[in-house]
Amino acid sequence: MRKGILALSTALILVLPSAVSAQGFGVAGRVGTQGVGGEVALGLTSAFVIRGGASTSPYEPNVTMNDVNVTLKLPQWYSVGADLYLGGAFRIGGGMLFKSEDPSIEGVFTANQDIGGRSFTPAELGTLTGVLASKSQVPYVLIGFGNHTSTGIGLFLDLGVAFLGDPEISLSSSGGSFGDQAELISRLNAEAADWEDQAGSYLNYWPILNIGLRIGVGGS
Repeated sequence: MRKGILALSTALILVLPSAVSAQGFGVAGRVGTQGVGGEVALGLTSAFVIRGGASTSPYEPNVTMNDVNVTLKLPQWYSVGADLYLGGAFRIGGGMLFKSEDPSIEGVFTANQDIGGRSFTPAELGTLTGVLASKSQVPYVLIGFGNHTSTGIGLFLDLGVAFLGDPEISLSSSGGSFGDQAELISRLNAEAADWEDQAGSYLNYWPILNIGLRIGVGGS
């Protein structure tokens, strides 16, 4: 992954002077379902633009729901792709997303919970961690509004989806007092399988929603 990002950066440096004068270059900041980040855009033609970006979550969202104190941990995301402008600022795009690790949640219970068909106390469970494991690189498609390489300052919007394939949920427990670890692991695995069945095909997709501010130079 690092080699791919280095190769993209090198290519951008080599073609930047001619691209800026011909079709435009842009930089942008964004916030959305991939966290907070930035990106660069390079116009190869007036209608075809390549983009690369990176984003991270600067904080870990924490909420309490159904007697569970939940903390969400998001990975760092890297993207390489291209946009095809169909007219004005409207575009369609696609490419690849790379993530540093799998998204996860940590839950601390305040009431007894049924895990794999058995009731556990908060003390027995300790901290429960759930991980959504999928490939480290996945394709994405999107539609968008806003021309990244158009001269000046403007807003842009991305709406799309990344295809995670067939991810798996895994559950683990730490810091609990339950003595039979083999039974606990077995029930956690059963609970994870039940979660997967209930979620169905929704687990196969990661939503893309980015709103950002871009600055373009050299374009029309």
